[in-house]
Amino acid sequence: MKKEKGDKKEEKVKEKDNELNRLIAVGDIHGDYEHFISILQHANLIDEDNNWIGTDAILVQVGDIVDRGNDTFKIFDTIIKLKEQAKEKGGIIYILIGNHEMIELQGNHYYTTTYDYELFGGLEGFEEAIGPAGKYGQFMRQEMNVTMVVDDSLFVHAGIVPEYLTEGVDVINEHAREILLDTPTIEGIHQLYLQNVTHPILTDPLFDLFNRLNPLWNREYANDPEEVVCPKVEKALELTNTKRMIIGHTVQPYGKIRTRCNNKIILIDIGISRCIGGGYYGYLEILKDKQEVWARYLGRN
Repeated sequence: MKKEKGDKKEEKVKEKDNELNRLIAVGDIHGDYEHFISILQHANLIDEDNNWIGTDAILVQVGDIVDRGNDTFKIFDTIIKLKEQAKEKGGIIYILIGNHEMIELQGNHYYTTTYDYELFGGLEGFEEAIGPAGKYGQFMRQEMNVTMVVDDSLFVHAGIVPEYLTEGVDVINEHAREILLDTPTIEGIHQLYLQNVTHPILTDPLFDLFNRLNPLWNREYANDPEEVVCPKVEKALELTNTKRMIIGHTVQPYGKIRTRCNNKIILIDIGISRCIGGGYYGYLEILKDKQEVWARYLGRN
């Protein structure tokens, strides 16, 4: 373990090889704009004016941007701007879909803040904004993948069991995209229900909230004994020709990134949002030139 003086601390996790020189992975944000911006600045991805400078980097955010905090759509606006800047200046931004994005599209607003409703003039305006014609609804349907392989790392919001990977990551994302692009407004989902028609956004194995082994809800990689999960992650990595699975979803104690199964599972949901009692600052950085993976922290972690 290595640490730096001051408020910047680092823990070495494991070696890494990457396409661009740096890969930055950020866990669940849950509406905490200020902490998200602080992380991006600390990682040298944006400047003091919040413009993209990560020309040597790939940013992967593993989902759960929405809910709990008040700045969900401020974060989305920032990500949309930075994605465009990265295309022009160099670097790449990938955003995965989390279970909280999914439940919003399904019409479950249990975790939505009053502020987010008021931002759009109430529930109707909010649902329009996340609908198929809305700016944020289009982003979730068109830009967010369920899972991704970036170089030799497998990314997914909650964890993916081998049974989902037999046909490959691309097939999963294509299937998810087909469903997402076909997902109507929440009122449209309700009207289908009244006709005894259930849309796949509610029932497909990828998205069904009652299927707690799907890639958006799985907690076994974080919580089950290693003798149970390590063979599963070994198989998942073999199927995707990767070295490690990087996941969020399950908040880790004390704001620390943790690993399991000899660093083949890396858990990066450290409780960034102050709305879930954590409010920590941290991210994962993978360096190609040094072939290293680091947990980076700032602040009080």
